[in-house]
Amino acid sequence: MVPALFLAVVVHLLLDRFVWPKPGWVKLAAHIPAALLLALTWYFAILVVRALKKVGVESTLVIDPFSPVAFAWQMFQGVTFYALVALASLAIVLGKHIDSLQGRLAAQSEELPHASSVLIKTKGDTERIAIDDIVAVSGAGDYAELSLADKTVLSTSRLGHFEAVLPFDRFLRAHRSHLVRIDAIVRTEPAGNGRTTLHLENGSSVTTSRAGSRLLKEAAL
Repeated sequence: MVPALFLAVVVHLLLDRFVWPKPGWVKLAAHIPAALLLALTWYFAILVVRALKKVGVESTLVIDPFSPVAFAWQMFQGVTFYALVALASLAIVLGKHIDSLQGRLAAQSEELPHASSVLIKTKGDTERIAIDDIVAVSGAGDYAELSLADKTVLSTSRLGHFEAVLPFDRFLRAHRSHLVRIDAIVRTEPAGNGRTTLHLENGSSVTTSRAGSRLLKEAAL
């Protein structure tokens, strides 16, 4: 049970990192080799476990393959396991997006339509910062680091809170760890592998994810 849960977590992390950010047809195509790879890994893992159980009796490690029918059954189990994990992973990812969207809409509905500043919670204090002064917001564990024109501010709120509160039409989720004010981008350049480096007005730079690069192209006029 524990190895299966561990394998499920690994598969979810790989899907979250390499598959779900892809376009629809790429996601669909990626599942075929991924399912076969996991099924083969499942099969060989069972072979090794069976061989290890026999070591105490035969004193040597001998790996005996299954019969064709048993092999087909094990592959079917592996593919089925992958399908269940992929569905659960997709549900988790969609749940996060829905929660983020709901939180963002709820938070912005409470904000003044033309709010020009936000209150930032820092350790033991609060600070009002003009939205125009925020160049980027980066995740820092349970905190968020705000890059301003001339300094940085560490907030005790998470990055997701800022994504929900800051005006969605002015800030870009450039990366899972970075929000960037769109009009603070001075210039961009390709960073390879579908990513883009953003050079910001305070002299810093942020490299987008592939998904962030697509969002940037959609936001550009």
